[in-house]
Amino acid sequence: MNSLWTNNIKRFFILILIQILVLKRINIGWGDLNYIHFFIYPLFILLVPLKIQRSFLLILAFFTGLFLDMFYDSPGLHSSSLVFMAFMRNYILKFLEPRDGYKIEMTPTIYNFGFNWFLIYSSILVFLNIFWYFSVEAFSFLYFPEIILKTIFSFIFSEVLIVLYVVILNPK
Repeated sequence: MNSLWTNNIKRFFILILIQILVLKRINIGWGDLNYIHFFIYPLFILLVPLKIQRSFLLILAFFTGLFLDMFYDSPGLHSSSLVFMAFMRNYILKFLEPRDGYKIEMTPTIYNFGFNWFLIYSSILVFLNIFWYFSVEAFSFLYFPEIILKTIFSFIFSEVLIVLYVVILNPK
């Protein structure tokens, strides 16, 4: 039990440092339009054990997002998108539940459920997170085509980065 929380705390700091020190500085786009943003921090919420209480997960997501918002000068964007993703996590887990069900001690990883399951699980939640982020950032349907372009490009690059992280480091 202690090693589980220790690993999650280490993962939190590693992912936040990668996001703030490396990925924040990457700026890819065409002209004034920056369509590609890299998000690896949702992986922290994705890999939280299944047995965590939903209210604690939402609080954890809020403070993780709030911490990132301080470095990005984006009041509430990361917080709201991570809380939305954490809220949707249980619904997605129920939707993807195996026939045998989940063992409460498990963590949603490739090691426990397989690559295909994790790819679908992470893709749905990361897409929701990124779409929410850019929707709240623009806060207008006037920018809907731009929101969609940013969401699609950022999702592709972020999901590749998340899958590489999970495959290379293989968190259990």
